[in-house]
Amino acid sequence: MPRFLLLLWLSGMTMLSNGQQLRNPVPPSYNADMQRLLVISTANFIYGICQGQMDRDSSTVFSANMFGLSRLLAYNEDFSSGKDYPGQQLIDSGRITTAEQRLADLQGDARLQLLAELCIYYLHKPGSEKRDMDKAIIFIEQLHQAANAKWLPYSLWLLGQLYSEKNEEVKSRQYLEQATTLCRKAGNARMLATSLLYQAGSLPPGLPERELYLQEALSICKKVKLPLLQYRVMIVLLLDHTHTHPELVLNELQEVLALEKKIGFLHNQYVYSVLSFWYSMQGNLLQAKLNAEEAITCMEATRDTALSTTYCKRMSEANANLNNMPAATYWNARALSIPKTRETQVFWFKSFLGKIRLLNKQDLYEQSLKLAKDISSRYPPTNAFDKMHLIYNMGYCYDALHQDEQALDYYLQFLDMAKHFPPQFTYTEMLVAYNQVSTFYFRKGNYAASREYAMKILEGPIGQGTVPTRAAAYHLLFRLDSVAGKYASAIQHYQKFHRFADSTYSISQRKKMDELTVQYETKKKDQDIRILTKDSQLQKEKLARSSMMGNATLAGAVVLLIIVGLLYNQYRVKQRVNRETLARNTALQQLVEEKEWLLREVHHRVKNNLQTIVSLLESQSANLQNEALLAIQESQNRIHAMSLIHQKLYHNENISSVNMGAYLPELIQYLCDSYDVRSRIKVMVNVEEAELDVSQAIPLGLIVNEAVTNAIKYAFPKPGPGDNIIISFLNESGGYAKLCISDNGTGIAPGILNSKIQGLGLKLIRGLTKDIDATLDIHSTNGTSITITFLVSRPLRSVTGLPATNLVNAAV
Repeated sequence: MPRFLLLLWLSGMTMLSNGQQLRNPVPPSYNADMQRLLVISTANFIYGICQGQMDRDSSTVFSANMFGLSRLLAYNEDFSSGKDYPGQQLIDSGRITTAEQRLADLQGDARLQLLAELCIYYLHKPGSEKRDMDKAIIFIEQLHQAANAKWLPYSLWLLGQLYSEKNEEVKSRQYLEQATTLCRKAGNARMLATSLLYQAGSLPPGLPERELYLQEALSICKKVKLPLLQYRVMIVLLLDHTHTHPELVLNELQEVLALEKKIGFLHNQYVYSVLSFWYSMQGNLLQAKLNAEEAITCMEATRDTALSTTYCKRMSEANANLNNMPAATYWNARALSIPKTRETQVFWFKSFLGKIRLLNKQDLYEQSLKLAKDISSRYPPTNAFDKMHLIYNMGYCYDALHQDEQALDYYLQFLDMAKHFPPQFTYTEMLVAYNQVSTFYFRKGNYAASREYAMKILEGPIGQGTVPTRAAAYHLLFRLDSVAGKYASAIQHYQKFHRFADSTYSISQRKKMDELTVQYETKKKDQDIRILTKDSQLQKEKLARSSMMGNATLAGAVVLLIIVGLLYNQYRVKQRVNRETLARNTALQQLVEEKEWLLREVHHRVKNNLQTIVSLLESQSANLQNEALLAIQESQNRIHAMSLIHQKLYHNENISSVNMGAYLPELIQYLCDSYDVRSRIKVMVNVEEAELDVSQAIPLGLIVNEAVTNAIKYAFPKPGPGDNIIISFLNESGGYAKLCISDNGTGIAPGILNSKIQGLGLKLIRGLTKDIDATLDIHSTNGTSITITFLVSRPLRSVTGLPATNLVNAAV
């Protein structure tokens, strides 16, 4: 049994591991700002290594998903309030329509932030659909119109980005310039540096104006110590300088690496990988390999499984350049060991191309050609770069096998695709391919075409290619000039060829290569010895565990039987307890039902007795006149107010509380009928649905009875068309309720209101108010207004689905 559970656990862990191989963890030391930097830095690296086959927005979304972070994180630094507003969560979960609908319910910063988030979602959505831009315009215009002084720079930045995406550069510059001017006037250094970064981002690389914006932003960040923003500016400058000032790139990469370590950014593999690439271009193959190794170390430290194929591929290339083919083959195999999903094909497919190049480097052309065809069938290229270079490699194989017709066919296909490939993403692979095509044309006697592609190597947009590639290009030009009889030019090209060839294969570098190879072999042997020793120890431990497992299995079986017996006994006890509990609950339920029935019967009899008293008073009033008759009538009304409550309790399911929304309008209707108000007084009632305890409902009913009766009898001695009485009962905050009875009649004289001697009605109102611990406020200006505020003894419960009663007796 334990062995089975162990195997099941190990199987589950294996499946979990495979399922998470493409999800990278976020270091616990990263706060929200560092997480944002992680997404931006990773997206820049992905954008670069994909060579234009994944746009910036797609790279950012992929980066956010890779770490399980919000897709808005890379863009919302400037306006995110940090509060738990609903927009980001809804957008990340794909509920965009719901997010848009929430706009109607939000106000202030919450609404403005959601508008900005929706604009960012559509503006930076992968692809370039017109409907997405149209949606973005709608939300950004709403934000700009509603923006206050705080939000105005953010809305201008978004407008600038939006029109930059739409290639309307004039509008984009106008909005971004407005934002920068606002930030300068405000004296906010961080916002000014951010605005300058946005201004630079709206301009194409290479413009002097773009460089000026970035340099000013960098200067501000260094001056006021904004390291995270400084990092972002340096990355943009670095990407620009790869095309405009490649001689600065190595130093700037070292500065970026130093800043990463200073701020605690652990994902240094991106910079190390790029450093390895640039050192290889300079011909410094040892430094290229050392930086590739550093990238692998950082990859393992940060558990970067999603992009591991990229670092392993770089390590394979660094070893291949040093002619260490076993190590190059090993790292290429590791690069191809990740799950080959379609979403990550843009990364791992390049390692297949690297495997083809390794076979060609070992003169295994037939095997290389077979692999290329197999890849084309099993993993068809999904983007222009992969398709173009797979075609080139097949042409190279045919070229090496001296099948010139097939080679030319594939070379022509490659060159046709290369014409349409973005020049800013023409890296070393393209220049190596041009070198081979130039060599092919030279061998075939097509010297014009050979010279054309040799010159393309030297015109490469990134540092004119690697040192070995430039050496090969100058050698080709030397041969071409020699054939053409241009001996002076041939000598110059030959001298340049030797200069580059010597810098790549100097005696000192070969000596260092040999030392590195010896160190590698020694390290590998030591590692093999450690592995063998560890295997021996594992075998011993395995035998010991096997013996222990047998004993543990027997003991486990005994313990399992004991546990099963205890569980069965516990089950029987629980069943018995459940039966006893059910019987007690049934008896209690019967007692509760009997109690409720008795209470209903009590309320019914109290109501009948009160109705009997009302009938007796009615009989007595037949022999009375004037004041005595009025006194009897008032007593009838008071008794009816109490009787009505007991009637409600008898009929309601809840026998402990009274629904004021039903009780008060019926009581007031009764009073209006009793005094034959008809149409001479307009009685308006506004009562919210609420449940009150009987101890509070009866005094309130009597208070309403007294107040309304006094208003009907004394407020309007000369009835007119504008006479009205207003009764309202409203729920207040904090568990309070407010009852208000007002009229526009003659009012109560101040002397009567303030004297100790008062009528029975006012005494009753004051006394009943004290009974329920309420505050009483009586005003007699433009009529009489009685307001009673009290704390409800049970929580007010509004009846859902029913509005407050409005104008119950609009004109009685």
